[in-house]
Amino acid sequence: MSRRLLISIILLILLLILGGLYFYFRSPINSWIEREILKRSETPQEETYCPDGEIYENSRQGYKACYEAGWSRREFGYSQLFVGFDPQTIPTASEYAGMITALVTREKSADLLADYLANLSDPVTVASTVDGVLGIKVTGRIPSNSEFFANYFEIHSVFEKFGRTYVVTLLSNPTNYEKNVLAYEAFASNLRFLMEAPSVPWGRDIYLFSPWPGDEAAGAVRVAGEAQRAFENTLVARLKDEEGNVIFQKPITYSAPEMGQLGSFDVRFTFETESPRGVLEVYHTSAMDGSIIDLVAIPLTFK
Repeated sequence: MSRRLLISIILLILLLILGGLYFYFRSPINSWIEREILKRSETPQEETYCPDGEIYENSRQGYKACYEAGWSRREFGYSQLFVGFDPQTIPTASEYAGMITALVTREKSADLLADYLANLSDPVTVASTVDGVLGIKVTGRIPSNSEFFANYFEIHSVFEKFGRTYVVTLLSNPTNYEKNVLAYEAFASNLRFLMEAPSVPWGRDIYLFSPWPGDEAAGAVRVAGEAQRAFENTLVARLKDEEGNVIFQKPITYSAPEMGQLGSFDVRFTFETESPRGVLEVYHTSAMDGSIIDLVAIPLTFK
């Protein structure tokens, strides 16, 4: 028997043995693998996000933030669009040593950046990335002749996501600037966008700040925002239940410098219904034929 044939026979025998072992132990091996996969999926993962700070989560606007433990936090205005983080009590501090804010706005990043560049002294712009979203960061100083916070430093990082523009801002006095920059950079780098966010209630001419999609309303609803180009500066607010029945239909007149220009409104309507859910519609119509020109619809839950 040649050496080559002997080697081939030995290899064949080994393959047969290995094949037999595989089929014999296949079921126990598969069971072990399945147990390990299930065990790993059931084991809670260690939370490494923001281990030494406090977490603010804004599900309405689609982000969460990590800020320094012990800092004050306050939501200003409507629908958590503007949030402040400050080492002092907000808003009673008359002189901010350093304040970080997170703003959500309908304004486009290009318009905001143009405004920052025009109003800051010696502005510097660089690219900036937050949670994989590319944006622009502007650093500068408030002019010495400014009525508020003269010679304070400002940093604005601007990003667009979920149909919104996010602005993360630092306002700092010169004395604390170097320390505050470190806190600001840590804050911005730890900002995380959530998987999804409610659609913004902003149309072509109507921009609602309150209510927000999914809000709860208990016998009253606050309708606030901005609008433009409506005939005689008048909108219509119409609340329907989930069957489509009209609960109320009310006019809203907003203030504007001139007819057709942007103006604001803030009204509160009371209502009664036994329906668990409904939709608020805010719209304006054509003066020619009464057809709807722009309409914003917000789903609500009734308590």
